[in-house]
Amino acid sequence: MGGRLALVVGSECEALGELGFTGELATGLYGRLTESGGWRAATAASGPVLNPTVAQLVTAVDEAFEAAAREQATLLIGFVGHGTATSAEDFFLLGHDSPAVPTSHTAFHLTQEIRERLNRSVLDGLVVLVDACETEQGVLGAARRWTDLLSRAAGRMELLVAAGDGPAYAGCFTRTLLSTFEAGLPARGENLLPSDLVDPIAAACTRQQPEHLSFTSGTVSPAEGGDPGLWLVPNIARRRDAVTGRPAAGFVDHLTRRLLLTPAVRETLDDIVGSGSYRLRGVIGPPGVGKSTLLAMLIRPSLVDTLPVAPEYITAAVFLTVSSSIEAVAAELSAQLSARLPGFRAVAAAARGLAEHSAAELDVFDIEVRQPLADLGGWGRRVTIVVDGLNEPEEGTRRLLVAAVAELTRRPELAHVRVIVGIREGLGFEDDPALAHMHRIVVAEPVAEDIAAIVESAGYERAAVDEQEWVGWIDARLAETPTARTDSPAAAAGWLLAGLLAEVATEVTDRVVAEDIGVDGLVALRVGAALRSAGGDGRDIAPNTTDAWAIGALLGVLVAAGVGPVLPLELLVAAMRELGADANIAGIRDLTVGLGVLVIRSRPGTADESLGITHAALIAGLADECDRLGVHSDDAHRAVIAAIEAGTTDRVSAYARGAAVRHYLAYGDAAAAFGYLESLETTRVVDNRDLWVAWLPSFTAAMGPDHRVTLLVRNHLANCRGRSGDVAAAVADLEELARDQTRVLGADDLDTVTTRYDIADWRGHIGQLERAVAEFERLVIDHTRILGTDHPWTLRARNSLAYWRSERGSLRRAVIEFEQLIADQQRILGPVDPQTLRTRLHLARSRAMAGELARAFTEFELLLVDQIRILGPDDAQTLRTRISMARWRRESGETARAITEYATLLTDQLRILGPDHPDTLHTRNCLAGCHGETGDIRAAITEYEPLLADQIRVLGPDHPHTLLTRSNLEYWRARSGG
Repeated sequence: MGGRLALVVGSECEALGELGFTGELATGLYGRLTESGGWRAATAASGPVLNPTVAQLVTAVDEAFEAAAREQATLLIGFVGHGTATSAEDFFLLGHDSPAVPTSHTAFHLTQEIRERLNRSVLDGLVVLVDACETEQGVLGAARRWTDLLSRAAGRMELLVAAGDGPAYAGCFTRTLLSTFEAGLPARGENLLPSDLVDPIAAACTRQQPEHLSFTSGTVSPAEGGDPGLWLVPNIARRRDAVTGRPAAGFVDHLTRRLLLTPAVRETLDDIVGSGSYRLRGVIGPPGVGKSTLLAMLIRPSLVDTLPVAPEYITAAVFLTVSSSIEAVAAELSAQLSARLPGFRAVAAAARGLAEHSAAELDVFDIEVRQPLADLGGWGRRVTIVVDGLNEPEEGTRRLLVAAVAELTRRPELAHVRVIVGIREGLGFEDDPALAHMHRIVVAEPVAEDIAAIVESAGYERAAVDEQEWVGWIDARLAETPTARTDSPAAAAGWLLAGLLAEVATEVTDRVVAEDIGVDGLVALRVGAALRSAGGDGRDIAPNTTDAWAIGALLGVLVAAGVGPVLPLELLVAAMRELGADANIAGIRDLTVGLGVLVIRSRPGTADESLGITHAALIAGLADECDRLGVHSDDAHRAVIAAIEAGTTDRVSAYARGAAVRHYLAYGDAAAAFGYLESLETTRVVDNRDLWVAWLPSFTAAMGPDHRVTLLVRNHLANCRGRSGDVAAAVADLEELARDQTRVLGADDLDTVTTRYDIADWRGHIGQLERAVAEFERLVIDHTRILGTDHPWTLRARNSLAYWRSERGSLRRAVIEFEQLIADQQRILGPVDPQTLRTRLHLARSRAMAGELARAFTEFELLLVDQIRILGPDDAQTLRTRISMARWRRESGETARAITEYATLLTDQLRILGPDHPDTLHTRNCLAGCHGETGDIRAAITEYEPLLADQIRVLGPDHPHTLLTRSNLEYWRARSGG
């Protein structure tokens, strides 16, 4: 469903003489719309309809409307050719067989024919372009006779025509359209709207005056704006911008609409550009003062006539939201840098390939952004990255992003990188020690007179309020911090206020000023206007009506999603339906346009559209309005989760990765939030660690520090730290957690016991063998007392106790314990259970360590047969058994046989694990050592040299395995006399 359908007609009326250009221009217009704008043919035949008879013209329009209604698509109708007006509001498009003086039977009466089809069709917006003479009466007729139908359906329409009541000359209208499509408009947004074309056409076609009519939000307006989703083609003048074609482009459009370039704004921009020697610049100020807009102007410097930089000045830019994750930010920056920075795509691909099997501690930001930028450091090109809204993400993600920004702007190999961050002042983020090197540019609030000027320039009428009182009232709103809700953290100030006031200016009466209504009250006025618009007749709508419920559901879901264009359109549709609203894409776009400045859109009018609330200062007032309309916060969050769980698109999955946990926590389902996070884990332990780091503060804030699931998240995070190599930190975190769990849950709670198990196990890994054995001895006793002797967890604790005994050197006792344990596991779990097989490997290994090599090899061989049969030859346990067998062949002096087994094993590891897996590198080390021990020193050196290079690349120069290989290489070089 949805999409963009176009019907383009080129028609010359035989009775009026040949024009000679309609076929060429109609073909050119159709080609540009379909090739650049993503429009599809609205009729069965592709291409324009040329010189149709009246009957053929009517049939083509019918077919186009039927197709658009069937698909709930946006419909564009373009006409190039003969047209004429016969009387007031009677304007005709002429077919090839129309007479010079037409009637509704002999030509296409634009106003009436479109009206009839609007009356029986539901479209996702209508665009009409007419290049013909005497089109003014068509505009007047449309203004009166289309808009009542559109109003009842809350529909959207754009009409752009070539001339007023006089002639249109030589196809100038369409020629200018095409030339503007070709060159673009530097002062306009990501896409060209019909309203954008008025000035270029007027300038080029001096003997005719184009006219434009927009219908949105229940009103007719000749002003620019309207629905940004009813665009024609991408604005090619924006192709050099960092965010062109990216999700943030629509956000930048929103930020740069209705710009007022005051001296203070120009001065701040000069300060930002002039301080480029600083590696980190912070644009800091209260909410709503235009920090994001300033950064958007740096992305689109052509909007500012005094800004001495090119679009390439900003290499990449991200605008953060509450749903931003470190993974999403890294991916977006990497995509932009790949498109704009020569060589980046190749080095980023190499970094990903290296990381796939690497044990090195590289997180996703390192792989996608930092390392590729470092690799390009010698190319001599300055890279400037914008990261706006550093205060916006969840606390854990924010910490990761602050650390990433600090790394980019401190490391010597990244001296060519500059970062500009936007930060809301007053929350303390600007004082983070990691950002101590940041150069600060403080943004001043606009004055009330500037806000009044923006409202005036927007073209909206305002109520008759004394000018001095009006400006004074605006000044009071600028000082309003926080909003009317006392727990709201957002100020209600700045340019945000200008946008809101522009849309409610007619309702700011003497009474509103006298009552000193706050920003939450202005939000209520704006929602009220949208409700009346949706009703189609200007009346107030009761909260329980269908239209009110739809607006309440839309706002409730968007408030739950948060600030910025973050929620995929298809997810919004599904969530609204979960709330009982009769939602579809066309209807949602109608309501969204009706809500104006309250809602922000990314990629409007496309299948990839996303939406959200414009600014945090609006959230409190909108939440109040949702409550009044009967849509409550918990219900909205549950609806989003239900839609996520039923969703199938990649965009829904991407949104869920950054936001599902927040939605679960919002209505108190911590267990589901934890389970969802577990499902996001990958084989990369560093990324898993960062995942839990990012979300732990959210669990703590939502559920409290002593909630069972918060404690469980802490356990998971600590173990991820250990697996990522920071074992000392893991033990310290787990010890603190065990104390808290004992206090909150009790010493015998299974979560507490599990944490104690993890502590003992990590102690063994860092060489604290005595403590590990002592703690496992107590754990076996406690497991037996709490769970019983036959519980799998008790068996697991016995296995770990025996294992760490063997590592400590108590081999005889370990062998006895393993033998007893295997007997119990076979009785309780069965001989083919993975736990049983694992214990058999530990037993064989302990026998070998104790010198019982013959018996050990027998057990290794029997175990390997069983593992191949039960687990398969490529299973990790099977490969580990083969590693142990080859090791003990070597230890027993069977070096030649060890070489054969290592070589075969290496072939399989390369196939299964890849060349950079730690186990593969370990086998190469062992194989090289075996060659040296058999006297083939040259082979050993030849194998050690590339191995060392690979380990430095994969593990780093200081990793213990790298140091061991370096030592071995030096030893054999010395033995060779080299």
